[in-house]
Amino acid sequence: MGTYLTKRWEGNDSAPRPKERRSGTFAAYVPPPLTGWQPQLSAEVAEFVDQAEQSLRDASARFNSPAGEGVCFWAESLGSSHIEDVTPNPRLVARSLAARQHTGQHSAHGAVAEVIANIDATTQAHQMLTTPSELSLRSLLDAHSTLMKASLTPQIAGKIRTRQNWIGGSGWHPLEADFVPPPPELCLPLLEDLITYIRSDIHSPLLQAALAHAQFETIHPFSDGNGRTGRALMHAILKRRCGLERLTPPISLALSRNKNDYIDALTKFHYVGDPDDPARSAALVRWLEVLTDAVHASSKAVTLYEAALKALKTKWLAALAISRKQSLETEIVNLLPVVPSFSLKTVSEMLRRSDKQVSDALRKLQEVGILTVRSAGPGLRVYEADRVLDAFAVMASTVSDMDASLTDYERVLSEPFLPPSPSSRGRKLTRPTITPQKTSRSELQAAILAAHKAYPSESNTQIARRVGASRSYVSKVLTARYTDN
Repeated sequence: MGTYLTKRWEGNDSAPRPKERRSGTFAAYVPPPLTGWQPQLSAEVAEFVDQAEQSLRDASARFNSPAGEGVCFWAESLGSSHIEDVTPNPRLVARSLAARQHTGQHSAHGAVAEVIANIDATTQAHQMLTTPSELSLRSLLDAHSTLMKASLTPQIAGKIRTRQNWIGGSGWHPLEADFVPPPPELCLPLLEDLITYIRSDIHSPLLQAALAHAQFETIHPFSDGNGRTGRALMHAILKRRCGLERLTPPISLALSRNKNDYIDALTKFHYVGDPDDPARSAALVRWLEVLTDAVHASSKAVTLYEAALKALKTKWLAALAISRKQSLETEIVNLLPVVPSFSLKTVSEMLRRSDKQVSDALRKLQEVGILTVRSAGPGLRVYEADRVLDAFAVMASTVSDMDASLTDYERVLSEPFLPPSPSSRGRKLTRPTITPQKTSRSELQAAILAAHKAYPSESNTQIARRVGASRSYVSKVLTARYTDN
C-alpha cells in the first residue's frame, strides 16, 4: 500500500551553517506497486484519454516526410531538458549533430552535449521497447548511462542510488524537502515491479505511459537524470503502443511550457492507503488531465509545423523552377525539414551522389536563398536551412498557444528566402523562373499557382513572365482559384 516511512537523518558536520548540520526525522514516500492494479476511471476520463491517443495517431499519420522524424524527434529531448533547466540554443544542437554525423565523433560540450545525450537516450529507450519482453533492468540502466555520459556527474551513470535523495528544501538534508522518494533499499524491488508492468500491456497506451512515468518519477531511482529518463520511457511507450511509425509528437515540449502543472500533477499521484481504494484512481486523474492536454498541444503543434514546412517547400521549389520531380535539388529540399544542418559529405552519403553533384546542387540552393553556410568547427562547413530552424523556434515557443503559432508562422513564410550573404553581394543573383516546356494545361495552371504562392506580391504580368504564359491566362487561372474558394 502507499505509505510514508519515518526515517532518521544524521546531521552532516561538513555543512556550512548550524541549521544545515542538524539531525532529525523525515518521511519517505513508498508507492504501491503497479502490477495487478486496475484504475477505476470514469467514462469521461476514459474518453479524453482515448481522444488524446487518437490525436497522437492522427498527427503521426499526417506527417509525411520520407527522411524520418528528424527535428521533431529531438524536439522531445529539448523539451525534456528544458524542464530540468538545460536550455541550449536549438541551432547549436542542430549544428553539433551535423558535426557528429560528419566526423562520427562527439565534440559538443555543456548544455548542447546534454541535449544530444538525451536524444541518444530517447533513441535507446525506443529500441529497448521494440520488444517489451526483452525490457530489463539492465537495458533501463543502459539508457540512463547514455543520458548521463555528457553530464557533470558521469560517475553516477547507470547506477541505482545507494543514498537517500530528495526534492526541494536544503541541499544538505531532507528535513524540509518538498518530496522524499523511497529509501534506496526499496528502489530495486520497485523498479522490478515497474518493468513487469511495462511488459504486460494490460492498459491502454496512454494510461500505461502515464502510470509508468509517474511511478518512475516517484521511485526516483537515480541520483540525477530521473526526469529525462522517465520522459524518454514515456515517449517510447507511446511510440510503440500507439503505432506511431512516422512521428511521435514532442510531448515534453508541451509539458515544459506548463512545468508547474506538470510537477503538481505528479505530486498528487502520491496516494496513501489501500492499493485498490478508489481514492488511488482519483489521485491519478489530475496527471492524466495534464498529460492529455500536453498530447493535444504537441499534436496540434507538429501539425501546424508540418503545414508551415510544406508551404516553405512549395515556395522553394517554385523559385528553383525544377521541371523534374526527382532532381537532386528536390531531394535535398525534401531533406531539410528533418535535417536542417548538414555537411556536404553527409548529404552525398545519404543520397548516394558524388560530392561534385551535391556541391553544385547546394550552391544553387544557397544562391536562391534557401541555404547558408556556417562553420561547425575547425575545417568543417555545414549548410543550414535557417527558415526551417525559424519554424522550429515557433513550434518550440508557442506549442501551447496556437494563435501565437499561426501569427509567427506567417512571419516566417512571408520571407522564405535568406538575404544574400556578404560574399555574394555585388554579384547578380537571379532566381530561376518557372518555365516548363511543352506543358499541359493542368501543368501550366499548377505552375501559375505555385508561382503565385511563392511570390504573392508580384503582379500577374510578372508571374506570366516566370511561367511563360500570357497575362490574361494567368489572370483567368487566379480569378478562377479565388472564385472556387
